[in-house]
Order: sequence, then C-alpha cells, then structure tokens
Amino acid sequence: MPVPLIVVLLGVAVLGWAYVQQRRHTAMAATPTRTCAEIAEYERPVTCEVKGTAAPGPRGPVTAPFSGRPCVWHRTKVTVRYEHHEERDGKTVTTTRERTVHDETYGAPFSVRDATGEITVVHEGRSVDHVARSLSHYEPAGTEVNLFGLHLRVNFSNVKGHRYEEWIIPDGQPMYVLGAAAAEDGRLVMRDPATGPFLISTRSEEALSAALRARFLTGYVLGGAVIAGGLIWLAVKLIHG
Repeated sequence: MPVPLIVVLLGVAVLGWAYVQQRRHTAMAATPTRTCAEIAEYERPVTCEVKGTAAPGPRGPVTAPFSGRPCVWHRTKVTVRYEHHEERDGKTVTTTRERTVHDETYGAPFSVRDATGEITVVHEGRSVDHVARSLSHYEPAGTEVNLFGLHLRVNFSNVKGHRYEEWIIPDGQPMYVLGAAAAEDGRLVMRDPATGPFLISTRSEEALSAALRARFLTGYVLGGAVIAGGLIWLAVKLIHG
C-alpha cells in the first residue's frame, strides 16, 4: 500500500476517534443528573448521570496489588525493557525496546455514594477516565553482587528491567458516572447502557465535558490536516509518476 494512502487512512482513523469523543460530549449534555433516591423511584432502567464519591462495592474494600494501598478499583501494568539485536547491512544493531507483559483492571463493581444513597457501578473492567497513578517503579534486571567492596549488578540476559505501574480509586474519591441505572434485587445498579456511552471518571462533569470538547476539536483539526496532506502527497506522486 502506498505510504500517502496509509497517511490518509491514519487521518480517517483520527476523525473516527474525534467523532467518538464528540458523541460522548453530546451525550453528557443531553443526559440528566439523578440522585440515588430519584433513581429508586423508576420502575425501568433510566439513562442518567450520578455524582458522588467512590465507596466499596458488594465485595468490600480491596487492596492494590503493588502498593498495598486500600482502594475500591485498581489497574496494574508491567512493562519489560529489553535489548533487541538485528542484522543490518552485515552488522549487528542493538536497540532498546519495551513491551507490555501485563495490563489488568480489577473487574469487580464499586459503588458511588451521594447524599441520598448508594449505587453499584458494574463496570466489568472498563477503563476509568483520569485515575491517579499510585505507583511507578523501575526494577533493573540482574543480581546485585558485592565484589571486593564494589556493588555490581550482574545480568546475563537481554532483559534490562521491568517497570511496575499502578492506578487506584481510593474510598471517598469524587466520581462522575453516566450509564443505565435501575433497581436490581433490592439495590441500585448502574451498567453499560444499550445505546450511548458508558462514562466513568474522577473528574467533575464540567472538567470532563471540557476535556472531551478539546479532544474532538483537536481530533477533527488534526485528522483533516493529515488527510489533506496525504491526498496532496498522493496527487504529487501520481502526477510525477
């Protein structure tokens, strides 16, 4: 595939991403905010916004795997840094690369509590917007050796080290959630709606709305520019054979 055409397709992908951000922004503007007490009065699921603070779900509080901190939700990630060797023009070229070997989000529900009650957010491992990173630690590979008073690290593999990262939502964290809410088995539950976005964020409604607007405007401008550049490049190549 010609490189200019790849550039055009990349621009189309950016426009698609921008459209998704715009749909989320539009959904936020069109969706009413409801308290837990108001949701309990509905006989059928209702798509709405809920604002409150994070609280433990039905399973209770959890412990973050890397930092050991108490929380209601966590995500962990491990990236390996290694040396890659390849032959180029008869020479061995060594580059340092990284690869994600673990990226997991805790899938159990947590709750959002407001002044009128509590609702369980069934996210099933969905990503959460703007979560604070609780840990970022790089561990070099190899073994520490004390040789005649000198501390050395001995490593006989191509692995240079691992980076451990963790993000958590602590109990009491302000939350914004947009989804389908309903009463189920005596408790309020919010899930991914049948239509429209499912948004979970630690930002306020105003901050999240502004972030989404900035994303889709930037995406449309950038995507349009990339497509235009790719088409011009393609036209020049066709004209000059």
